[in-house]
Order: sequence, then structure tokens, then C-alpha cells
Amino acid sequence: MSHPRDIPHGPCVECKSETTYVRPNGTEEWKKLETGIGYLCKTCAGRDNNSKKWVPKKRTPRKGPCVECKSETTYVEQSGYAKWYNGPNGIICKRCWNNFREKVMLPGLCVRCNTAYTHHGWTMTEKGTICQTCYRSNYNKLKRKGNCSICKITEHTTWSHHNEYGRICGACYSNLRIKKIKKETFSHYSNGKMKCASCGYNKNINALELDHIEGKGNDSRKKFNKTGGWSYYEKLKTLGYPEGYQVLCSNCNKIKQIEVDPKGL
Repeated sequence: MSHPRDIPHGPCVECKSETTYVRPNGTEEWKKLETGIGYLCKTCAGRDNNSKKWVPKKRTPRKGPCVECKSETTYVEQSGYAKWYNGPNGIICKRCWNNFREKVMLPGLCVRCNTAYTHHGWTMTEKGTICQTCYRSNYNKLKRKGNCSICKITEHTTWSHHNEYGRICGACYSNLRIKKIKKETFSHYSNGKMKCASCGYNKNINALELDHIEGKGNDSRKKFNKTGGWSYYEKLKTLGYPEGYQVLCSNCNKIKQIEVDPKGL
């Protein structure tokens, strides 16, 4: 049995955080430094891994033919590495390996569907182990523990890493993404001034809207198969920000809709 002092723990030597990502089974994820002194939290450890250059391990290539189907070929990776496997009776190809794995049943007990065997392993949750079928069917509904640096929430279904804020929940990540693409689009169509082209309002970006200069905004949205908002801004970005748009405040845009083009923009 390991001594309690041997269990990885904080604080993080980089961000000084006392907390880190906690797995569903209650295990805290701390990474021990290569020097052997101190630990990194999940966020800083991920940032540290991203900064390193990945060097693939040297693999000893196996050669066919497959002892099961007698095939001379197998699946080849983009790197050129041929995927041959050590089967129960000798070297086998990728297809025979998949067939072999499908016959291997791993014992256990799913607390949801009560199945006792599965092909793809088991996942530990707070209520017990579940099979992969139940895990995948409820993957987007499972709340995972964490610590959002923006809203301070500790449980959410999705978590993401942000270069500036670190580990944040999916809701905050989505909000930052929407604000970013909106600022980029409005900045382009206002020549970097971020203001209404009619009255000059520039106090709050939430009061600004993207306007079709010649109207027919509904036709444009149907053409791009977008309802508007940030998805429409992303489409304009992928097209290189085509001409025909301007930035207006909500008041000026509404006045234009009523007085200039009553049928809608």
C-alpha cells in the first residue's frame, strides 16, 4: 500500500491552484514534474504537453502474411506503418484482429442495463461501472467535475481548454467563441471602428447588428442555409468577408427595415 505522501497532490507549481480535475471515481489528476519535485494541475499539464514536440516511438514492424486469411496485405497508416498484430496462432492482419477482438468478452456488471459482458471495456462512474453502450448513449448528459476559471462552476457536461483562461466549462467556451467571431466580423465591416455606420454608436457591441446594405437578408440566409448569428458570421469568414454588409445599431437597423425595406432585411 502506498503512503499518503506518495499520492499526487497540489498546489500546482505553475498556477498555484489547490484544485484540479477530478475523475468520476474521485481520483484527482495531478502530474508529477520530471524533476520529481512538485505537481501540475490538469490544465497546466495539458498546456505543458501541447508545448512539447511529439516524437513517435520506434516500432518494430511485423510482416505478413496473415495466418488466418492468408492475406499478404493489411491496413497501412498514413506514416506507412503496416498494421500487423500478434494473434493467438501467429501474425494476423487488421481485419482478422478486429474479428478476434469482437469475440473477446470482458466480464463486469453494468449498473444501468445489468449486462455482465462487453466487447469494449467498462467505465467507472459515481454510481458504479457501466458498459460502453450505456456510456455512449448518455455521454453528453454525464456531468464531469472541474473548476471553471470564469463562472467558477464545478460540474458540467463538457470542458475545454482556453489559452487565456485555462480550463473552462463548455458554456463559457461557447460564449467566448461567439464573442470572438462577432468582434472579428463587426471589426471587418466597420473598418476596425466597431461603430454604427449611421449614427456612430459604439458603446456596446451587443447593441450592434450586421446589416445587408442592399437588403434581402432572408434570401442570403437561405442561400447559406444559416439562420443568422454567429454561425452566419463564421460562414462570411470562410468566404473571405464578401462585400455588401455594414454595421448598424439596433435602432438604425430597425428604422431602415421599416422605412426603407418594409418587407424585411
